[in-house]
Amino acid sequence: MFNIHKKREKTNYLFYLSAFLLPLIIIFISLLSQGISWGADRTILASDGFHQYVVFAETLKNILHGQDSLFYTFTSGLGLNFYALISYYLGSFLSPIFYFFNNTNMPDAIYLVTLVKFGLIGLSSAYSLKKLYSNVKLPLILVLSASYSLMSFATSQLEINMWLDVFILVPLIILGLHQLLNQSGYLLYYLTLTTLFIQNYYFGFMTAIFLTLYFIVQQTKTSGWKKILQNFKSFTIVSILAGLSSAIMLLPTYLDLKAHGEKFTEITKLFTEGAWYLDLFAKNFIGAYDTTKFGAIPMIYVGLLPLILALTYFTISSIKWQIRLAYALLFLFLIVSFYFQPLDLMWQGMHAPNMFLHRYAWLLSFLIILLAGKSLNHLSELNWKHFLPALFSLSLGFIATGFFTKRYDFLEFNQFILTAIFMLAYATILISHAQKQISFLVFTIFTLIFTIGETSINTYYQVSGLREEWVFPTKESYSKNLKEINKIVKYAKDNSNTFFRMERLYPQTGNDSMKFNYYGLSQFSSIRNRSSSSLLDRLGFKSTGTNLNLRYQNNTIIMDSLLGIKYNFSQKMPNKFGFEQVFEDTGMKLYQNQYASQLGLLTNGVYKNIDITVNTLDNQSKLLNQISGLSLNYFTKLNANMEAGATILDKQVTVKPNTEGTTSVSYTVQVPANRQVYVSVPNLTFNNKDTKNFQINIDGTDYNYTISNVYSLFNLGAYLEAGTHRITFKFGKEQEVNFTAPNFYAINLTNYQEAMSVINQRTIQVSTTQNQVTAFYSTDKKSSILFTIPYDKGWTAKQNGHQLPIRRAQNGFMVVDVPAGSGNVTLSFIPQGFILGIGLSLIGILGMTGYYIYQRQSKK
Repeated sequence: MFNIHKKREKTNYLFYLSAFLLPLIIIFISLLSQGISWGADRTILASDGFHQYVVFAETLKNILHGQDSLFYTFTSGLGLNFYALISYYLGSFLSPIFYFFNNTNMPDAIYLVTLVKFGLIGLSSAYSLKKLYSNVKLPLILVLSASYSLMSFATSQLEINMWLDVFILVPLIILGLHQLLNQSGYLLYYLTLTTLFIQNYYFGFMTAIFLTLYFIVQQTKTSGWKKILQNFKSFTIVSILAGLSSAIMLLPTYLDLKAHGEKFTEITKLFTEGAWYLDLFAKNFIGAYDTTKFGAIPMIYVGLLPLILALTYFTISSIKWQIRLAYALLFLFLIVSFYFQPLDLMWQGMHAPNMFLHRYAWLLSFLIILLAGKSLNHLSELNWKHFLPALFSLSLGFIATGFFTKRYDFLEFNQFILTAIFMLAYATILISHAQKQISFLVFTIFTLIFTIGETSINTYYQVSGLREEWVFPTKESYSKNLKEINKIVKYAKDNSNTFFRMERLYPQTGNDSMKFNYYGLSQFSSIRNRSSSSLLDRLGFKSTGTNLNLRYQNNTIIMDSLLGIKYNFSQKMPNKFGFEQVFEDTGMKLYQNQYASQLGLLTNGVYKNIDITVNTLDNQSKLLNQISGLSLNYFTKLNANMEAGATILDKQVTVKPNTEGTTSVSYTVQVPANRQVYVSVPNLTFNNKDTKNFQINIDGTDYNYTISNVYSLFNLGAYLEAGTHRITFKFGKEQEVNFTAPNFYAINLTNYQEAMSVINQRTIQVSTTQNQVTAFYSTDKKSSILFTIPYDKGWTAKQNGHQLPIRRAQNGFMVVDVPAGSGNVTLSFIPQGFILGIGLSLIGILGMTGYYIYQRQSKK
């Protein structure tokens, strides 16, 4: 008896080890085929992995090392609720691993975590499926767990590694739900659902909808209304308690989204864009990868065998027709959701995704696995006739898709061949077993071999598709200028005793300030403060639409100084008045702004909002005058004459390649003395839409400018003496360029210096520690401190222990009114709802404890 138990235990260990290692090894080999491995030059950081996930991991590492606050960071968007960002990007239970890495080897950390997550998906699904389907032999459970863990939704978007945690938890949640309904336990459902809500509110929302529908389906198995009501009570109570227990994260995140998130997407049509009849067949071909950008068909592939078995489930007559009908309705509801815009939006919280469409498609893949497991649970009952409907309908659908290859141009001939081969193989294996022509051992061996082969091939195709569409960047590109910038940032911090911001003139990502751990303005994040971003947009820092992007580049020295941008760094001089080089390392130079202000600006009397219009330069002038208390003119328009090189029609300029193939146009500009000059090039468009940079030649010297996510206001330099200057726009070779006739503007440096001197001579010193800001001020009259910090209800202000009201300034910044005299004002940030969330979480935990005890007592 002891030996039997020991043998069973060993079998279980081998089974779970195989469930973990199988998907891990397959994804490891697939990545290795792309040159991606531990320490390799090629990284896993495709798409958002490069611009967001590795950067946010670096920021979390800095926080874990005590360099910043878990609640708030000034390294993004002038200031950001980092606690809310965690709930979307960093909520994984594996995130603490980042503590042990640095910004040189952080790509390896992302690679390691991704591999482990795929292994954990296999492990959790194998454990859950084994418990759910006790009649299914372990090798066949392994088939399902490997298929699920390497479904196309996961492998085609593996760079978004936070989604992988969801796939780890959901099988356990379903197992927990079944235990709850069977009255064999509540804790697994409660703990895993609570964990999911804490880790990822977004996918938690989708899962909650699915769980509700899945619960309703399960009631078709229940006889008697009394039992159904009892199940409903348990499901509702435990689900609510899980929601309450996760309030420590859910409530602050909800309030942040309510205050700063996007509006609901308006339903404009009944059907989703581009959907067609054979989409589901097209995306079930082995290796099918269309795009993860706009216009994508749902990523639903989870393997041909699970799909055949899932469809076979509906032919099993020993299962009550009511149960099969309920599952069929759930299955169809998910499919219909892909086609109907209102349902598609409902699953995604009524927000249309920015690429990576149909983000709930994995639920159909998961349901297919569950139904396949149910079919395998009845495998001994199945004869060859049970498989025919599934095999026939799928074959017909695949063949029909072949007649529309122009519509599905992502499908290649070899994918049709592969799918046909594996369909034939599975048909042979299933029917031969049903006819008892092969033993169960042979059936199991061949099923494992073909499933592992199919899954491996599809994973390779998905990873290859990801590489072709998004590119896996090299570690060299990730680490470019890393050492030099780290030294520059260290120098700036060592030589400043008050708060300051800095920015990179030619950025690598929209989150460089987070990557290199300095306080900055630029931002690329789904979690952002839309009020401040919208204000900054009107002040010249481009952040349009949903404010997903916010960029520092292409602005004026007025905004540099008002926002406390004390440093710029680049390999070329910024040509900005008041910026002087103070440090250099290996060609990377640091320039200090002599006129940069503090984080808090002491205003001339009590601050009153100005009228913000669409005229950016007017807004800057009015803001500077309002803060300084002056009434000066800063911007003037300059006269410019276009030389040969372009044609003009109704103020629209068209520049075509010359006989040498280059595209350029020149202007001569009269510049008075003491001016900082800019040129605005409205509606600048290139026939090559991938163009992100161009050059401006200023008196014989070329300067590079970006046009990616920025406004087309370009700095032409500071001129202390009057003169005529030649400005040439150089657009490269074989380009046709169109733009509205440019306007040249100049800042009067005398007036600019006067205004900034007035502001900077006022007595105020601002410093920050973690999530606190301390401002010492002295004023002879009642005034205001305008903090260039995004307005957020999580901030509180105190002076001498007494709370001060915080007002919105221009709808995006914060203002605290202070009396005449001197004193300290302390701002503290705790996410709105965090304290209440702690209380609700404690209530949820205590409630679950009480309910658990009550249920145990009731059974006695």
